Amino acid sequence: MKTQTQLFGIAVLFAFVANLGAAESIAIGKIKSVELEKRDFILTDEMGKDRTVKYDEDTIINRGGRDGQSDLKANDAVCIYYETTGLMWRANYILIQEGESKNWSLGHGTVKSNDSEKKEITYTDDKGRSWTYSTVSVPVFINRAEAKVESIKVGERIMALLQKAGDRTTLKSLYVTRK
Repeated sequence: MKTQTQLFGIAVLFAFVANLGAAESIAIGKIKSVELEKRDFILTDEMGKDRTVKYDEDTIINRGGRDGQSDLKANDAVCIYYETTGLMWRANYILIQEGESKNWSLGHGTVKSNDSEKKEITYTDDKGRSWTYSTVSVPVFINRAEAKVESIKVGERIMALLQKAGDRTTLKSLYVTRK
């Protein structure tokens, strides 16, 4: 009986860990060091905790307001959109906050509405807060290819590039990854 209970406990734990899957999140901090050969870097987050973050050829790096594959440098102030699988962090998007993009940030969530008549999109973040932004002249990328905002569906997960100027935040671009 004890063995069956232990096996059941192990099975439940395994199922829990397997269901964790890849969770998406955003972190803000400073790059402490970069290992170009390993394609990873140490991020010191806002709480002072060091995290190893992997990146690859699919990771978008935005430096100076331009998406691309720029090099990362120690002391870069960054905002990263990443996913975790178990204990590993993998960056999907790295925003280097300098120059024109110093006051830019990232947001993410699930699309609640996409109103093509009003030209507005609303998404709900992981804390249950709703955010509505104008989509006039906003570039949209689905699986890294340019797309129309109308092609974003309610219920899809999005990442938003945002610009803050005073007390106003505007949407710079939207990103959707469809599997």
